[in-house]
Amino acid sequence: MSFAATSLRISAGIIVWILHFVAIYGFTALACARGAPQPVPWVIAGATIAGIAACLVIVAKEFARRERFESWLAAGVAAFALLAILWEALTVFMVPICE
Repeated sequence: MSFAATSLRISAGIIVWILHFVAIYGFTALACARGAPQPVPWVIAGATIAGIAACLVIVAKEFARRERFESWLAAGVAAFALLAILWEALTVFMVPICE
């Protein structure tokens, strides 16, 4: 496997986390700027579910190929990305929207 493909496999969890981060905070900023904060919790919930599912798929897929170090590393990075996604989703419950 090429260096680029291996790097992408290892970074897949971080890429999912970055996409989740941009989606929830970008949508929240746009919704607050437009004065329509009502759909924000639903969008954050949907993005969080999608991010969790993507990270779980990455962990399961890489764990199936656990004979290589790169697979263990990719699964570990995706597991930490899963925790980061859950941590970001907690802001819905702790911080008031659009204040």
